[in-house]
Amino acid sequence: MTASKLASVTQASESTVVRFAAELGYDGYPEMQKDLQELIKKRLTATQRIELTSTQLRDDVISEVLRKDAENIISAIGRIDRDEFNSAVECILSAKKIYIIGVRASSAIAQFLGFYLNLIFPDVHIISTVSVSEVFEHLLHISRDDVFIGVSFPRYSKRTINAMQFAHNRGARVVAITDSESSPLCSKADCKLTVRSGMVSFVDSLVAPLSLVNALIAAISMRKEKEVSDILSSLETIWDEYGVYEKFENE
Repeated sequence: MTASKLASVTQASESTVVRFAAELGYDGYPEMQKDLQELIKKRLTATQRIELTSTQLRDDVISEVLRKDAENIISAIGRIDRDEFNSAVECILSAKKIYIIGVRASSAIAQFLGFYLNLIFPDVHIISTVSVSEVFEHLLHISRDDVFIGVSFPRYSKRTINAMQFAHNRGARVVAITDSESSPLCSKADCKLTVRSGMVSFVDSLVAPLSLVNALIAAISMRKEKEVSDILSSLETIWDEYGVYEKFENE
């Protein structure tokens, strides 16, 4: 609804609607409207999401999807707290062990992050089990010397939230990668990296979160440039020896 339409439905004046938004701390009605839309999206079931497809996507589906993904990345540039980002980098660099969890759609982000951190650090644990009890078994030895990274976007995984709480109780540093400060992951985290996931039909768009993870990996590798260079040099030799990658005749 426009501010005018909302005013009509609530039998108030349009200026009252605008003042109400300002009283809540928004710069204007559109900003409040956008926040409310995001709040509703987090509560939608998969069925409700698919029902919205026809209103979100028009004839040129690929243009609409790519445009929404681009908007999420541009939004992330201004939204991400640099101090929180740098703090997360320090937590990971100083950790003895690194634990990562992301389930359901978020597992793709967790696996991607874990794959590259595993090339840089000697003790990385990606918790991908579907059993609730096994999650805590994997975390049995986590301590204050370690870091735990939880990844979850709406609709938030209870398994991830509970695992983060367990890690926090054990004294480990906890990093949350999620969509907003209102996410339940943030209450358990020492470092909060927030970026909108977006939604296209019933599918979660993880383009912006993946871009954030790319930046996190890049920042860490820059801090360990010499070690990473030596590791990759050794890996290139191994990959070549065991034919891991296809080689072209002119190489």
